[in-house]
Amino acid sequence: MNRKDKILIVEDQFVEANHLRIMLKNAEYEVQSIARSVAEAKKAITVQKPDMVLLDIQLVGKETGIDLAKYLRQENIGFIYLSANSNEEILNAAKETHPLGFLVKPFREKDLLVTLEIAKYHQEHGLESSLRKETFFQKQLKELEFHSRNRNESMFKIIQSLQSLLPYDFAIAVPKNNNNKIQDVIGFLRIGFNEYQTIGFDAFQMITNLKTHELQSYFENVIADKGVMLYNGKDFQSICKVSGMKNAVAKYFDMASNLTLPVPLPGSGQTTFFFTFFSRKAFGFNEEHVHLCERLQYPLVNAIGNLLKDIASAPLLKSDAASAHHPEITDGFNGIIGRSAPLLKVFDYITQVASADTTVLITGESGTGKERIAESIHEMSGRKNGPMIKLNCAALPSNLIESELFGHEKGSFTGATERRVGRFEQANNGTLFLDEIGEMGLDMQSKLLRVLQEKEMERVGGSVSIKVNVRIIAATNRNLEKEVAEGRFRLDLYYRINVFPIQLPPLRDRKEDLILLVRHFIKQYNKRTGKDIKHVSDTALQSLMAYHWPGNIRELENLIERSILLSKSDVIEDIPLPAIKDIKTKLQDEDWYVKTIEENEREHILAVLNKCMGRIRGSGGAAEILGVPPTTLASKMKKLGIKRAFSI
Repeated sequence: MNRKDKILIVEDQFVEANHLRIMLKNAEYEVQSIARSVAEAKKAITVQKPDMVLLDIQLVGKETGIDLAKYLRQENIGFIYLSANSNEEILNAAKETHPLGFLVKPFREKDLLVTLEIAKYHQEHGLESSLRKETFFQKQLKELEFHSRNRNESMFKIIQSLQSLLPYDFAIAVPKNNNNKIQDVIGFLRIGFNEYQTIGFDAFQMITNLKTHELQSYFENVIADKGVMLYNGKDFQSICKVSGMKNAVAKYFDMASNLTLPVPLPGSGQTTFFFTFFSRKAFGFNEEHVHLCERLQYPLVNAIGNLLKDIASAPLLKSDAASAHHPEITDGFNGIIGRSAPLLKVFDYITQVASADTTVLITGESGTGKERIAESIHEMSGRKNGPMIKLNCAALPSNLIESELFGHEKGSFTGATERRVGRFEQANNGTLFLDEIGEMGLDMQSKLLRVLQEKEMERVGGSVSIKVNVRIIAATNRNLEKEVAEGRFRLDLYYRINVFPIQLPPLRDRKEDLILLVRHFIKQYNKRTGKDIKHVSDTALQSLMAYHWPGNIRELENLIERSILLSKSDVIEDIPLPAIKDIKTKLQDEDWYVKTIEENEREHILAVLNKCMGRIRGSGGAAEILGVPPTTLASKMKKLGIKRAFSI
């Protein structure tokens, strides 16, 4: 942040608030005031208009810092959370408000200043990115106005362009005149990346199995909202009780939230054209999307008005599904297989970040395909003609990583018989992929941070600084926030690499992609082995769908390869899944999964503690039964999240 930026501290503990004020003052920030409650903070914000707010989650009064955060989002004021030992539920609620940073108490002055700098970076570039996308959308609208005469194709392009701004799964275009009559309706259901199924009146009727007069009644009784309206969670459930159309969409298309965008058309008989967007998530839209839609209303008025000039004499849209243009349907995106909703969101993120030089952090369980996502980002970036260099931070001992990253001069250490060029130099003008960055030691983290900040490095044993122009994509299967809290990962490095995070879903959360993946791997290994496997039997497929996939896509690929090798016909009759009879647990949704080692360990410790009435030390205590020192057991309990409701 620029010095003299105005900061509001919202903290109900005077000692901590004053300590913050002193640190900020020493760093030449302007502290406007200190507020102890949400009410005080709102008054201060109204008068002072701060650039940034340092916000404690737990405050005096009924409202918490999370409540204030929602207000700050509406006011477009950035904020950083301050927190001590909040439980997981509170932390998850805090994350939903999208803070620009998170400081865990107690923290150092350096942690505070670095977090402020990165928060400012997020704030500026996030706004810049949003404005850039809105500007590009408006440019597309103007091109449609002057270069397109096909209404359905134009409507499809408008809907398609809005996807980069609004995370919808189903969009419906509804024109309605002053007699409250729906003249025609067309919907676009997202079925893949940049792929949509056109749903007209006939298709809607076929899917819902409603009678013609019932469906017409639903559409004609649609409530045309006067302004942009948001229906999330319980609000969506309530509106479905009075809106037959929304209820049908929720029931037959599995949607759980809704955002409506009315576009009044002057000079068209008081016709209102409105878009209604649906998401499968209960909170798929937020207040930022509402404000965005309000800004989009004016450019849409001109575009839709020109598109529908003959509104009084002709149907607005044809319901014929073939009338809209669609790309050729594929099984994925840029070589990544899958069309499930969680994966489509990842594809959206890739397209948003690829063209920028922003640092990306890819997180997810082992085997979810983090390296393939990194390759896709590089292939779609402006650096695609440059090198993509990879380094697995877990595959090398700490004393070799420095040489691998930065290179070394001849004679710099025993065995350095010649100069070596490191991965940073190799990746110059390209991309450096740091896989499993969570395994990197603290000493190496500080050296990496220096290169990221200064964009220059020195070879081991060298004295000359070398400028490097490298984009960093990092990946980890660890929870880096937890690693930071436990002192194993630097907070400043975490925020430096976490500029644009992409969370990959585990395979068990996108099982609708299983068939596509199985088909892909069968085709791939048929070529390698010379076999001609046609498909997988229903019994084997049911086993695949029931399995929990702790190893994710990598595990699936290995199993398919083995099954192809073992198969004696052109059909895979059986999949050799790991034995899970003794450790399987049934979920509420009747799904089966294999517990992790930590889950089994936690349950075993809890069972022993219950048997010992919570006693850890002494004869017959849990530590003695488990065969570990009491201090080790206490540490293990803390790591596994076992609350200390037991005596030590």
